[in-house]
Formats: sequence, structure tokens, C-alpha cells
Amino acid sequence: MIDLKLNRDWDLDINALGDVSSTSSIAQAVVIRLKWFFQEWRLGPDKGVPYYEEVLIKNPSLLRIRSRLRDTITGVEGVKDVKRIDIAVNPGTRGATIRVVFTVGEDDYREEVSVNV
Repeated sequence: MIDLKLNRDWDLDINALGDVSSTSSIAQAVVIRLKWFFQEWRLGPDKGVPYYEEVLIKNPSLLRIRSRLRDTITGVEGVKDVKRIDIAVNPGTRGATIRVVFTVGEDDYREEVSVNV
């Protein structure tokens, strides 16, 4: 899978000549999927994580959230396994921090995503 390469600020990675780079990074694809809200994209409204419906609510079910996140991560082509999912929900701000460890080939990747309303 080829995608546009993003920099640390999640903007397009543009080199000194003004060219956009491409990447086949599965780790980038996982983070993009985790940042994607359910029904956010008009071309794939069934895609994305139901943050408003299941995560950023009063008394969320962490078991259900982990299951949804596992399905989202394993849905990315190239991901072999999800080894760990840590979720920290802040009920005061209705935000969440998600840390995941997943396997691609023989390598493990660790990523963190913050989700805020």
C-alpha cells in the first residue's frame, strides 16, 4: 500500500525541492486509522473508530473499546498481531490517549494517539 508520507505534525512531508514523498509505512497507516472518527470520511462512512459513540462518553466500556481498536488495527493490511492496547480516558475533558503495540512481519511497533473532542 502506497500513501503520502506525513511528517511529525501530520502535514505532508515536502522535501527542499517542493516534492511530496510517498511511503508504504504500515505504522503510519495504523495511526491514521486510529485518528479516523466513525462516519468522518464521506467515501467510507463505515470506516473509522466510533469515538463519539463509544469512547468519549460517560462510563465507556474499555473492553468494548479494546475490541474495536483491535479490529481497526488488524484491518490494516500488513498487521500480523496486536500485542497490547492501553487506553486512558479523561472523563473531564472527554479525551483519550491510546497506546498500542502491534506486529508487522517480525517487528513490533509502538504508537500513541491522542483523541480530543
